[in-house]
Amino acid sequence: LADVLHDYNVRPLRLLEPSAGHGAFIGAFARKDVAVDVMAFEKDLLTGKILSCLYPDKKIRTEGFERIEKPFDGYFDAAVSNIPFGDMAVFDPAFSASEAPARRMATKAIHNYFFLKGLDAVREGGVLAFITSQGVMNSAMAYPVRQYLMNRSRLLSAVRLPNNLFTDYAGTEVGSDLVILQKDTL
Repeated sequence: LADVLHDYNVRPLRLLEPSAGHGAFIGAFARKDVAVDVMAFEKDLLTGKILSCLYPDKKIRTEGFERIEKPFDGYFDAAVSNIPFGDMAVFDPAFSASEAPARRMATKAIHNYFFLKGLDAVREGGVLAFITSQGVMNSAMAYPVRQYLMNRSRLLSAVRLPNNLFTDYAGTEVGSDLVILQKDTL
């Protein structure tokens, strides 16, 4: 993903990784530009500690992405991640109290939440590139979320990945998509 974005002249100076895991995306983007300013979130305490040791010069936050502060809205050039998925609810008072039904709905499925919150965090013209479950693109329940995203971004690419892509790595066969959006609210 870092190579493809680099080939298309997407070279973020400020990178957000909202679900960093062991830091595969951090490493890939840092190899392209060692000076990239990274903020990464990893909710798991042990994984977050390991990530901090692997990337001591990056801003590693061992907490959930929902804890990102408002001043970081519109801050990042790109947000990239293999985001969590499922019908896990996310507690975010700003989303729950929003007048936008799609924002309230997004708190009910973590993958939808990550898309909307990630889009908030990138600057105008910034890129969001997430690997996610097929539920974002397929679910009838996610239609308001997709509509919300399309009203605030341009779809650059959507690729259906093979179901067995994560079998060796994660021991699961799940349908996944790579979705790349460019923020466009003007």
